[in-house]
Amino acid sequence: MKQKRMFLLVVCVLIISIFASACTSNNGGGKNKENAEATNKVEEAGNTTSPSPEATADDGAPPVKDLGGYKFIVADNNANRWFPQEGSSDLANAVIDRIKWVEETYNVKIEVRKHSEEEFGAAVLAGDKYADIIVAPTWELGRHINGKRIVDMNTIPNLRLDQDYWKEYNTSFLLTYDNRTYGTAAPFANQGDEVWVLAFNKSIIDELGLEDPYELVKNKQWTFQKMLEMEQAAKRDLNGDGVMDNNDRYGLATGHDWDISVALYLASGNKIIDIASDGSMKYAVNTPKAYETIEMIKKLAKKGDTFFPKKDGEDMDAYVKAFAEGKSLFLAYSRGRGVIDPIYEMESDFGFIPLPMGNNTDDYRTWVSHDAPSIAVPVTNKELDKTGLILEALAWKAQSEEKIWMDEVALTQLRDEQSLETLLQLKNYGVSDMAFIGQQMQGNVHSGLSLIPDVGFYDQNLEPASKVAEIEDAVNIGLEELALRLKGEFVEPEPKPEEKKKAE
Repeated sequence: MKQKRMFLLVVCVLIISIFASACTSNNGGGKNKENAEATNKVEEAGNTTSPSPEATADDGAPPVKDLGGYKFIVADNNANRWFPQEGSSDLANAVIDRIKWVEETYNVKIEVRKHSEEEFGAAVLAGDKYADIIVAPTWELGRHINGKRIVDMNTIPNLRLDQDYWKEYNTSFLLTYDNRTYGTAAPFANQGDEVWVLAFNKSIIDELGLEDPYELVKNKQWTFQKMLEMEQAAKRDLNGDGVMDNNDRYGLATGHDWDISVALYLASGNKIIDIASDGSMKYAVNTPKAYETIEMIKKLAKKGDTFFPKKDGEDMDAYVKAFAEGKSLFLAYSRGRGVIDPIYEMESDFGFIPLPMGNNTDDYRTWVSHDAPSIAVPVTNKELDKTGLILEALAWKAQSEEKIWMDEVALTQLRDEQSLETLLQLKNYGVSDMAFIGQQMQGNVHSGLSLIPDVGFYDQNLEPASKVAEIEDAVNIGLEELALRLKGEFVEPEPKPEEKKKAE
């Protein structure tokens, strides 16, 4: 039975007691879904407003400056992040208040346009302004770094990325290399909901008399091996037809089957790309522990055995549906973008825990999805001083929104206080890898990353060491090129004569 109503009585006290120590959230004016129908709120700058006395140096706010009605353009496909429906939630109201405060205090007008990677590239090529900032999935920024379309944010005047209200929310730390920062998260573009989490079905735990997952996590006994044992115990021929198929119960499902193997790999503590102190990079999926991890992933995510087998042609939501219907003990994915929202209405109670520990870590490591939002500044933005000040004001004012969001999550989505504690701790477990940026910038690096899902999930008959041996040298050469590309030093080779003729 659902315990949600009972949980509501204690959740507020819990939030107050543990929020100060750890917190993660979406801060997107509600659930972190793309709101395709949201209005773009494009208005002409007109009335000027005197700067508000709220923003004073004493309280840590950025200095107030009249920006003369500057039109600050944001390219973001989640308009809800900026202009949610008033009254739809406490967070929505807080976002609206923040935008209004920034506009009135600094005499600016914030407008949102839909983001198009193609239009962005064309604008930069033409030397035209596209937007003051873009908000895009983190993986996409790799292509913009490659195309030299975004600035080093360390060079933006008035922007103080060393402040806690920036550092605390930049969970993945992927977009800094060689003292250059090409993108970041913020309180208003938070990566917290894109940190992977593991949901478990409490009814199945009780039915089988399995150990309490919360206690396992607390006692640092939540490991790959323990998860495998529980998955194997959960396997059942539910309809008794003697055939294990999508009508039966399994140990694990996910929001996307390409992602599950890389999420588990990173949870093991192993790296895909190892970055030395001098910035040099090496392919790291070539160690005994890495091979051992991939072999364990095969067991944890063996289709039709431990892993729920959706039908060919079915969308990925078949996995989420399976968990919601009690056909999987565990569901691994991030909470952002609404992918796993159906579980909040399921009959059986569920809980949230981090991904288990693997063979190369003594703490929990949970992947920050490459779909997590990051902000970046186009090179055709010629008003960097204004941009820096506006970003500072937005970030500073947004700090209180995280607690508002977590209150709403606790009251509307969760079933117990331990789940809330897990979500508040996730940022401490967040991990990613340069491979998720590099795959968009260099083909051999993409091959190095793809090996993990290829061998770990899609073709589990492949042997990891031999497949790594086939590509390792090429990947390392690609990583040398990637380092140059990240530093803006790579020179594209001249096309061969035969290629020139084809182009003509």
